Amino acid sequence: MGLFDKFKGKKETVDWSKAYITAPQFYRKTDGAPFGAIALTEGTETILPKFPQNEYRVDGSAVDEWKLVLISTTKDTIIGEADYFVALQNIEKYVLDSKKDRILIKGLSLSELESIRV
Repeated sequence: MGLFDKFKGKKETVDWSKAYITAPQFYRKTDGAPFGAIALTEGTETILPKFPQNEYRVDGSAVDEWKLVLISTTKDTIIGEADYFVALQNIEKYVLDSKKDRILIKGLSLSELESIRV
């Protein structure tokens, strides 16, 4: 892509094939209600669902609560979690591309990952 292509509004092609496709994990709260957790790992381009509540069910029931779990490879640990939908708003500036029901997030640095925590 040339310098002037950016001014013409041409969008760079993004390669989704190299990104990690998230797979949610499900847990139960003390009241027995399920919640979903999706990991976002430092330095890893990641494909996240926009509406996981529409895609995944536990025992045939909708899962209403979702968390984004933030994993640091630098610190080799989980550094926090955030409400999934609030976190999606906080990572909008890191989106490389978007499709109907998915977004592609660039590989985040440790400081960028830490900035997502709410």
